[in-house]
Amino acid sequence: QEQAAKKQTTYGKPSLGGPWTLVDAKTNKPVTDASFHGSYVLLYFGFSRCPDICPSELLKVQKVLRLLGDEAPTPLFVSLDPRRDSLRQLRAYGKDFDERVRFLVGTPAQCKAAAKAYRVYSSIGAVDDEDSDDYLIDHSIVLYLVGPDGKFLDFFTQATPADAIAAKIREHR
Repeated sequence: QEQAAKKQTTYGKPSLGGPWTLVDAKTNKPVTDASFHGSYVLLYFGFSRCPDICPSELLKVQKVLRLLGDEAPTPLFVSLDPRRDSLRQLRAYGKDFDERVRFLVGTPAQCKAAAKAYRVYSSIGAVDDEDSDDYLIDHSIVLYLVGPDGKFLDFFTQATPADAIAAKIREHR
């Protein structure tokens, strides 16, 4: 019964993805969706001050990378919090995770456009008046697999374990 509850059945392919431009925190250089054409990409949207879900999902991504070895996709973390996620902040945050994860951020409009292309839900929680930097962001918890042609291939929810993600990525190769 538990296995049946975790099984996902999809019909057709949702219209997800599209052009975006952001800045890579590691290189401080602009990147676009086209910068990654030619390789598989595992895309996640989150924020560096997330207390639990984002770090857990990034640890799951690390496990996927280990399971796939040389066949691993390029992992991208796109910030939903450009106000607080400076390039410096993302570099510091990235030290806790696999060095292959690329942390991306842009202007609020650029981050919003990238999230919108993947239909990512996000909403800033209550802001403490005394410290306007003290807030959480409620957001979708989904990993997106993008093919070498830049087209959306598959998605993985929070309930999908790393070994199942690795298996599905292998199926798409």
